[in-house]
Amino acid sequence: TVTMSSSTLKDKNSHALKSGDSEPSPLPDGVARLYSMRFCPFAQRTTIYLAKKGILTEIVNINLVAKPEWYFKKNPKGTVPTFELDGKVVFESLIVPEYLDGIFPDSSIISSDPYVRARQRILVEQLSVILGGYVGIFLSLKGDKSDEEVRDALGKCFSALDECEKLAANDSPFFAGSAPGFPDYMIFPFFDRLWALTTGVIPSIRPSLSDDVKQFTVSDFPGSFTWPRLTKWFDAAQKLDEVKSSRQPREVQVAFLKTYIAGSPD
Repeated sequence: TVTMSSSTLKDKNSHALKSGDSEPSPLPDGVARLYSMRFCPFAQRTTIYLAKKGILTEIVNINLVAKPEWYFKKNPKGTVPTFELDGKVVFESLIVPEYLDGIFPDSSIISSDPYVRARQRILVEQLSVILGGYVGIFLSLKGDKSDEEVRDALGKCFSALDECEKLAANDSPFFAGSAPGFPDYMIFPFFDRLWALTTGVIPSIRPSLSDDVKQFTVSDFPGSFTWPRLTKWFDAAQKLDEVKSSRQPREVQVAFLKTYIAGSPD
């Protein structure tokens, strides 16, 4: 049996283990462990899931710049998330959540109906345009590109938001329907980082671009005038207990992104 709890993510903010650090002690039966990185949107997909399902999980954070040597035995790619339970190890950010639904079917989040499940997976693929939009802006800033090149990346992100707006329902607060589900949890982390990037990072490190991101505000993101359905969705999603449990405060996200863009991620 696995312990279920209302406070599920143990050691969420623990120090990230790096090259040279020892491997954590082996897990006793029935104890879950997630290898994560607290600012990684891919890992947050799983932490949201774990929080929603109420599975008490030990979080082991990994320094993704200087990964511990032993970690590659868990995950040959060295990425996060990696989930471990009863000697079984599973990784990849879209696979781990579905695995959790498979081993804890009583709290399954993705639909058990084959057609609805397929449509939800398709929706995640369609919504993933925002991932490219966010990464494009981030890399242009990290690469110290010109303002014009950053503006070009912003323009592509605006187009991605337009596509996501079309996919949002008029009559439901969430992509999964009246209640949040698989597509909401899989895509929220990338909107969350875009929120921090456009409202906190860009105005601070590139004041010359402040006018280009002025429509993005902390309280109305991405913007009810241009993207009303997405704005209602983001507001509803960030109020969910499972999202709050898995999330880093905005000011902490902003501070981390600034160090990452500067080339020395803290």
